[in-house]
Amino acid sequence: MKQNSPKYLYKILSLEDFRKSEGEEKLFLQPDDEAFIHFSMEDQLPRIQEKYWSGVSEYLVLTIDVSKLVGDLVFEANPGGERKYYHLYDGHIPLNAISSKKIVMNINDKSN
Repeated sequence: MKQNSPKYLYKILSLEDFRKSEGEEKLFLQPDDEAFIHFSMEDQLPRIQEKYWSGVSEYLVLTIDVSKLVGDLVFEANPGGERKYYHLYDGHIPLNAISSKKIVMNINDKSN
């Protein structure tokens, strides 16, 4: 973990994936997080929610305690991108790293 990382980062997750994590030691993640786990800082959440989650009626925003993450946390641009995000390599998100969770109900669900 990098020393200058924020105390908390954010992970957006489907309710279904969170339910798959119940009773486990670590958070169940989709293949998009296979090479590295994507995180957002608080000020990045609105953009990520709009870009990737605007068509989902309900999802979770998890507040993650960075000190409890397992792996190598790196602040870098996504491949081919310019904006920097935190990525966790060679690790996972233990369930005890979840500081809080908030269900978001998207009234702009574009799937209907």
